[in-house]
Amino acid sequence: MQAKQKFTLLTLATGILLAAPVVTYPQAARQKRKRADVIIIPGHPATATGKETPLLKAVLDQAVKLYRRGLASYILVSGGAIHTPAVEADVMAQGLIKRGIPRAAIIRERRARHTGENFALAQPLLANLQLTRAIVVTSAWHMRKASFYARKYGIRHTTSVAPTPQQITEWQVVKNFTLTYSKMLCQLPLAYQRVQK
Repeated sequence: MQAKQKFTLLTLATGILLAAPVVTYPQAARQKRKRADVIIIPGHPATATGKETPLLKAVLDQAVKLYRRGLASYILVSGGAIHTPAVEADVMAQGLIKRGIPRAAIIRERRARHTGENFALAQPLLANLQLTRAIVVTSAWHMRKASFYARKYGIRHTTSVAPTPQQITEWQVVKNFTLTYSKMLCQLPLAYQRVQK
């Protein structure tokens, strides 16, 4: 097979890979200054020493901006100790406190190991507090997956994408979309499993 044909096939395969989750993982509408009850931040890994990465900083800044606009009364952070010894929810909560968010406004979910669990475990916490409308805040490449699982677990929501930090190159953005969407395709059977009542 000629190099040009190989490149064409590779480009086509990549296009299908990136397009398929758009069909199979529906995403909620973007936030349009409509008030919700809670902002949800699904897990984002910290550094090995428990510090904020540039991406996590951008996500937290976006959530704080929405909170300060009065668009929600609570921020729920979700994530366990997955990629590092640091519990993701604790790192995010400390970051919010440093940015001036009251402790009483922060809800921690400290056990989730992946995106599905972020929302499966958040749902009962929201129900206990009678919080019914959410704004999901995460990165551009993670949003479709996050929105799908929020919908799956019955969380009414809109979305607000955090700006991509300047430290992340265009190549890294493409790589992140490709890796995330590849996982989404592999996880389709799990994604569409019925929720156990």
